[in-house]
Amino acid sequence: KPEFIARVSSGTTYGSAVHAVLQYIRYEACTDADSVKAEIRRLVEDNFITPEQGKMVDHAALAKFFQTPLGSKLRTGDHVLREFKFSILDDASQYGDGLEGERVLLQGVVDCALVEPDGITVVDFKTDYVTDDTLSEVMARYRPQVDTYSRALERIYEMRVKGTYLYFFHLKKLVEV
Repeated sequence: KPEFIARVSSGTTYGSAVHAVLQYIRYEACTDADSVKAEIRRLVEDNFITPEQGKMVDHAALAKFFQTPLGSKLRTGDHVLREFKFSILDDASQYGDGLEGERVLLQGVVDCALVEPDGITVVDFKTDYVTDDTLSEVMARYRPQVDTYSRALERIYEMRVKGTYLYFFHLKKLVEV
């Protein structure tokens, strides 16, 4: 395989592994690196993920996320959405000039959201290679995606989104958008 294809393939495989773990892991059990490692082992044993996927996921990076104030809230939250699929009709004028009066079908999958009485917090997990120097550029690239998720959740739940975040596994950093 050419090197560029191998790189894209391995990046996609890694991202899929991380998202599979985040979909099935018991958040409440993720208190430290050892407990996250045990949860990943459980997912492999129960055939939620393959052994190869389990080896790919950086349990320390995942543990660091769950040790943030938001990660802690997700561990104890009553209404946590994971891999939330949505389809809604939206005003097309928000997506380009000349689309006034038109409607578009938006479909997406929100990685994670915490629904609380005072609003919704959206979290999108990113496995890209990001450095502190490229962080603002990458955040700008993902902002429209997170904004779209926010608008969709506000309409579906008839609640405001009170916060949007990106968690970058490479940097082990949670960033408010």
